[in-house]
Amino acid sequence: MRGRSFPKRGRRPRAATRAAPPADERRSGMAHANEGFSRRDFLRGAGVAATAVAVAGVAGCATAGSGAQGAADVKWDRETEVLVLGFGGAGAVAAAAAHEEGAEVLILEKAPKEGGGTTRISTGYSSIVLDPKGALEYLRTQVKGLTPQEVFETYVQEGATLTDWLDDHGIAYTDVSSVLGSDYKNWPGSDAFGAVGFTNADGTNSGTAVFDWATQYMADNGIEILFDARAYQLVQDPSTREVIGVRARHADGSEMAVHAKKAVIMCTGGFECNDEMIGNYLVPSPLAREGWMFNTGDGVKMGQEIGADLWHMNMLDAYGVTFTAPGDVTGRFGLNGATCATGSFMWVNRNGKRFMCENPSNIGTPLAHRSVNRFALFDDIPGKLPLGYDSSYRDIPFYLLIDQKQFEAAPLYDNNQTAGCGLIDKELGGVEPWSEDNKQELEKGWILKGDTVEELVKRMNANSADEGYHMDPADLQATIDAYNADCAAGVDTLFDRPATVNDAPNLVPLDTPPYYALRLMPCMNTTKGGPVKNGNAQILDTHGEVIPRLYEAGTLGHTAAQVYCIFGANLAECFNFGRIAGRNAAAETPLEA
Repeated sequence: MRGRSFPKRGRRPRAATRAAPPADERRSGMAHANEGFSRRDFLRGAGVAATAVAVAGVAGCATAGSGAQGAADVKWDRETEVLVLGFGGAGAVAAAAAHEEGAEVLILEKAPKEGGGTTRISTGYSSIVLDPKGALEYLRTQVKGLTPQEVFETYVQEGATLTDWLDDHGIAYTDVSSVLGSDYKNWPGSDAFGAVGFTNADGTNSGTAVFDWATQYMADNGIEILFDARAYQLVQDPSTREVIGVRARHADGSEMAVHAKKAVIMCTGGFECNDEMIGNYLVPSPLAREGWMFNTGDGVKMGQEIGADLWHMNMLDAYGVTFTAPGDVTGRFGLNGATCATGSFMWVNRNGKRFMCENPSNIGTPLAHRSVNRFALFDDIPGKLPLGYDSSYRDIPFYLLIDQKQFEAAPLYDNNQTAGCGLIDKELGGVEPWSEDNKQELEKGWILKGDTVEELVKRMNANSADEGYHMDPADLQATIDAYNADCAAGVDTLFDRPATVNDAPNLVPLDTPPYYALRLMPCMNTTKGGPVKNGNAQILDTHGEVIPRLYEAGTLGHTAAQVYCIFGANLAECFNFGRIAGRNAAAETPLEA
């Protein structure tokens, strides 16, 4: 897919047509709803209100964090006007928007090559806004006051014009609004969202279509990308507290400092590949991920250092369950109940017990990203608390248990995917294809084998000793016997697992040894937490004041709170706030030399 080159617009005076809301409204999320709000009202203001940046009281309006790097301490190696951190979907859109407003743009990307972020390995769908007024009502229901009205107003305004922007930029898509949109159909305004799927040359939907456009656009428009450049510290002017650049580090330990004469836009993604942050902010823990391995919370840390407030740190979008190979950072896409073609399988925890319906599990399809609401099932203790119960989540990790007929029937993972880390190189966190007969994985020790239940349990306990596994073979045998009896009766007496799913057998006994086990964990795609932002994509400090010349977009500081509730909300966040941040950053008055 070819990007189109856009002539730079003449630089214009800085707009001030939209005043920032009072600090108490920005902080509380209780801004007043607009009466008589129409789609025409939104579209009339598109590209104007979102571009205006409140500039009153820049000097001293944000307090630098104690670890802030002062300008006097830095020798600049590079200089640009708008500096974008991260070359994923949000970074690409922000860079394009700033470039089209006449700004000089430079991108720093942490990965050693190519980039792409979570967008590149996504399924490639973005939500769009069909009815702005209804969309606001729906979003207010979602966040319960945790995201202010003015943030959603600009978000919805951009979402209503997204397809026009996509058309202008030659990004191919299919409108799937007739079948995809909001996830909660019982909420007011649920019909206000639709969705588009980005299409590759072969007609398949995939995030790689967006990545291919982004790569071509940067080449066509002369926007430089510096790879192997992890931004780790923001630089502030000590007198005005304005963010005027960043310090970055390369893999070999060498460093560089880049001066941003207009603004810095952080598009560094979430913290899904930072186990310490997962343990501190998310439950259950630990969690696996099928995400971009370079998303380790860098934007969160940089924001904290200069006093940025944080929001939505407990938010994530679920991605079913996954297996992660020893030594890998991320899991793999393509495991679900349908993979077990014979229906001869179960999930068991450290006590050798089944703990939920395995198919459909509602951990993944059909609830998709919002199935995080079902993660509590991984520590659901039926009946009396057992003696010796430890503090770990009882059902993490757990094991997929199959017998010989399933092992021979089909691979446990389907390689025919248009999303996930199987699409990228190992250097970027990619995973190797699964063998067609499961034998390579057995030889590597990924799949455990036991000629008897006792032998298999011994291997499972050793494989998960660090998590305190102490399964009793008698308990697992009793679980298998009870399951097999239910199969014979055609009724799952524990979890109502249906006998068939999509006309395929789904309740078949485990009666053909040897037995096999694959270690699994609940999985996420991305986290949503990060610095608080306003409707202009400006980052706010703990007093609700703007940190001058600092913006964000994408899954860093995502607007979603409580639950992921719109199909394609991640890419919409990239497109909507990427454009807002890029335009506003370009509109900043250049710093004097």
